[in-house]
Amino acid sequence: QWQQVYQDLKFANRMGGGAIRRMLNRKLSMAWEQWQQVCAQMRAEREALERAARKFLNQKMYAAWNMWRSWAEEMRRQQKAMGGAIRRMIYRKLSMAFEKWQFEAAELARQQRLMGGAVRRMIYRKLSMGWEKWQAVYQDQKFAARMG
Repeated sequence: QWQQVYQDLKFANRMGGGAIRRMLNRKLSMAWEQWQQVCAQMRAEREALERAARKFLNQKMYAAWNMWRSWAEEMRRQQKAMGGAIRRMIYRKLSMAFEKWQFEAAELARQQRLMGGAVRRMIYRKLSMGWEKWQAVYQDQKFAARMG
């Protein structure tokens, strides 16, 4: 039980001690934070000045860089436009070939349909002639049987 009391006192001392230390060191903490802010601001200003100085010192290099970037962008645009034109030419020829194939297939189907009709008419003509011949023979036999 005394161990629990010891642990509680130790915890309270640590918590209270931290608050007391923070209160005592408040001004020190405020100074530290201000120093960090001033340091960050000075670093940002120094970097901005260094960038401006580099840009001024390397003005011709920046101009050449910007010229190259615009040239590269123009080349990219032209390649894209040319690629589109070439694709359209290739697809145009492919489309023309496909349309020719469709025409030829339709013409072949039409010819087969016409030929099939002609063949059917020839077959049915012979069948019709055979039927008519059978009917004539039948009529003749029937007449002969009646006369008989």
